[in-house]
Amino acid sequence: MVVGHGRPARLGHPGHLPLRARDQRREDHRAGLRADRDIGLRPGCVAEHLRGGIRTGAGRRRMRQGSQGIDRGRLRWAAFADESEAGMMLDKITQALKARSELAGWSVRHIITREAQVYLVGHQVEAQRAVDDERYRIEVFRQTTAPDGKPGMGVGEISMLPGGDVQAAIDKASLVAGLVANPVHSLPAPAPLPDVPLLDEDLKKDSLGALKNVTDGMLAAASKHGEVRLTSAEGFAEVNTIRHVNSRGVDAEQEMTNVNLEFVLQSKQGDREVETFREFGRRRASDLNVQVEVDHNARLTLDLMEASPPSNWQGPVVLRDNALVTFVAGDHLTAGVLQTLGSASAKYAKVSNWEIGQSVFRGEVTGDPLTVWANRCIPFGIASNRFDEEGQPAKRVELIRDNMLVNFSASQRYADYLGLSPTGAFGGVELPPGKWDAASLMSKPYVEIALFSWFNPDNITGDFATEIRLGYLVENGVRKPFKGGQLIGNYLDALADVRWSSETGFLGHYLGPTTARFGNLKIAGD
Repeated sequence: MVVGHGRPARLGHPGHLPLRARDQRREDHRAGLRADRDIGLRPGCVAEHLRGGIRTGAGRRRMRQGSQGIDRGRLRWAAFADESEAGMMLDKITQALKARSELAGWSVRHIITREAQVYLVGHQVEAQRAVDDERYRIEVFRQTTAPDGKPGMGVGEISMLPGGDVQAAIDKASLVAGLVANPVHSLPAPAPLPDVPLLDEDLKKDSLGALKNVTDGMLAAASKHGEVRLTSAEGFAEVNTIRHVNSRGVDAEQEMTNVNLEFVLQSKQGDREVETFREFGRRRASDLNVQVEVDHNARLTLDLMEASPPSNWQGPVVLRDNALVTFVAGDHLTAGVLQTLGSASAKYAKVSNWEIGQSVFRGEVTGDPLTVWANRCIPFGIASNRFDEEGQPAKRVELIRDNMLVNFSASQRYADYLGLSPTGAFGGVELPPGKWDAASLMSKPYVEIALFSWFNPDNITGDFATEIRLGYLVENGVRKPFKGGQLIGNYLDALADVRWSSETGFLGHYLGPTTARFGNLKIAGD
């Protein structure tokens, strides 16, 4: 059976959505505009046409799906080309690229993905399946001439399947590259790669078995909550092997795992019902902490049942754990404020007004000093790797030190444009421990936001006005849940007036304090 990467919309989301969030992390689902690479410089319509045109044939993923309640032992991976065949295909592509005199440079990325999937309705397994994907992503560079007569460089990108027409693919990529005239830049050169832990060995050996343990743990945890029931869930375990080569001699390989879980919890009282949706992922199954996640979301579900509309508020606001990660680091699928303003591409496009050696804040800092690392070396971090999409080695880059910008996160292209050292992709967000114990940050009165409907600040100005899914007003010894209203403020102003906990944690793409008290934010109530 041949399928594309799309699938039914995520749990708890409108059915018209083309992809679930986890699918959007796949390398061939990259956005056309990225904070580290493409701001205002690559013609999106041409690039999107190129990416789509070559992939509309038979086959992108091979899938076998069993019937409802299928015996797990019957699931088997499809046979990929063996290593010798894959090596021959890669060699065929690179030799063809070397023979093209019009190319100034090139890169090839061979990506193999093996995935196990489990879908549950209530406590029953609805379907299990194994999905395989193998592809080659080719990027070519050509010397061109800009309208003003200056030397330029064009880039064209295309994906192809094993056994595809190599010459035709290169022709199409080269054609597009010839239509673009960006400023000239270089490609990454060979460099040592760090040893970053990325692989769950148990997941690699038995993806479906490891995923079964995760979903069984989730079901066991949910069964302990009599007033809350699990209505549906999805689990995904993935093993990725990536080899990256380019015309400057880079030849690097990495292997990584991902395990993702989505579930919906529901509570009913008479004719009233509420539900919560949770989607999260880690590289290791053991880092999911399924029992803790289910227990926490069960409490939130029950509190939603009791929640009332909020009153207006201005003052201290506390964020903890997942809500804090969402605020500080974003959802890791798209660039947030830090990733945008701290990127060399945004600086080159005159989108970021940050300057190295100057404060990132626009006014007085009344809270703890801010220090941030852009870190692709966090062990088992979901934004970590040994090398990024252009082959840059992983680094732990000090972005901000005591409120002052130290570095921009820079790809090779924008590093060349701005005269910086390339750092590669941004990676995860790391903050140092704060100096306050968490209990002291929750002195009354304050408001705590537990769930956002969608935290989506303006990545340029930092302004936000985001709907509150669930929060608490804590005063006079009472913790009163509320839902609705908006949290209003400015991202950078909030970080200039915050106290961080000394307690820290690792939450996927974030490493740092688990509690923060923002001094003065506004809630617009109903």
